[in-house]
Amino acid sequence: MTDNIIEKNLCTFRSEIPFSFLSEEDFRKIACFFESASYPAHTVIFREGDPAEFIGFVLSGKLEVKKQTEFKGNQLIIAILTKGAPVGELSIFDEHARSATVEAVEDTSILMLRNDAFERLLKEFPDIGIKILKGFIRTLSLRLRKMTERLTTVF
Repeated sequence: MTDNIIEKNLCTFRSEIPFSFLSEEDFRKIACFFESASYPAHTVIFREGDPAEFIGFVLSGKLEVKKQTEFKGNQLIIAILTKGAPVGELSIFDEHARSATVEAVEDTSILMLRNDAFERLLKEFPDIGIKILKGFIRTLSLRLRKMTERLTTVF
């Protein structure tokens, strides 16, 4: 996929929290750091325990995020991700293995930002990198708040 098409796809995320701090010029500058990937329905994108090598952003389709329970073979669905959602975002903050399994529920396309590409982006455009990190922090904060609310309804 050409940088121009990736830029166009990336701009569709303008209203999504991780990118809400970016200008049109910022999107033009960072498009070259992204790549696209498509997965047919029922394809595992990554498994719990795999190395965390990229963060993805859902362009189309639907992803299921599953976590292994203490009962072997039983997984709990912890999230359903659709257009605009980041997936695997913890990989940019730590170097731990994947914390959950992600599977395409339907044919899904994502924009992918590999960890090494993100490191280059931060070096070349630190001001844009700070804006993206601010967006990720906001996204993680909202997810943590929702998780806390869910836990309190259980108890």
